[in-house]
Amino acid sequence: MNTRKTINFIARIAIFGSLAIILYMVPGLQFPIIPGLSFLQLHFDEIPCLFASFAFGPFTASFLIILKGLFKLIQDIGSTGGVGVLADIIYGLALVIPTGLLYKKYHTFNGTLLSLAAGILSSLIFSCFIGYYLIYPLYGVVLFGTTNYYDSLNVLYLNLFKAADPSISGPFDLKILYEFLLPFNLIKLGIISVVTIVIYKPLAYLIKKYRK
Repeated sequence: MNTRKTINFIARIAIFGSLAIILYMVPGLQFPIIPGLSFLQLHFDEIPCLFASFAFGPFTASFLIILKGLFKLIQDIGSTGGVGVLADIIYGLALVIPTGLLYKKYHTFNGTLLSLAAGILSSLIFSCFIGYYLIYPLYGVVLFGTTNYYDSLNVLYLNLFKAADPSISGPFDLKILYEFLLPFNLIKLGIISVVTIVIYKPLAYLIKKYRK
């Protein structure tokens, strides 16, 4: 029985992991939403992970998030030193874990919407606040060679955010959150959620069958 469970787990990871990697690699499926901020990109590789969280639970989905992150590291290490991968893993886990946990209790379509809403809220908080106060300073270190936390925020403020909006007064101006990070992540998560819901409808029977 344990061997069978292991084989099933590997098969799930192989199928959903392959889908996530394909969606990441297909040209044209990654693009910036906000002009001038090329590191804020929309991509769709979280969608297979969301379906894995529905069908198999948060553990399988979390494993997929980490696995696809390691694959991305091969391409990302030269450009962002792995910071982009770290961000993807944190935000992805914040999305699929609440979604998978809630979906365990509510298998109806309304339950699916509730689960997605919880995942979106969680990922939104992480991507905005942890993103700006942890991930982006790391970008400052990798991309601009800064040596301390404040310099990292300041160099991003000067080279990216102030360049896009001269009215931003400093690295801790909340305009950065509600003008750039919040709209971007709302758009990104909104698009991913709409696509997920559209695909979920015809696949709902199979998802529920897998969870039995």
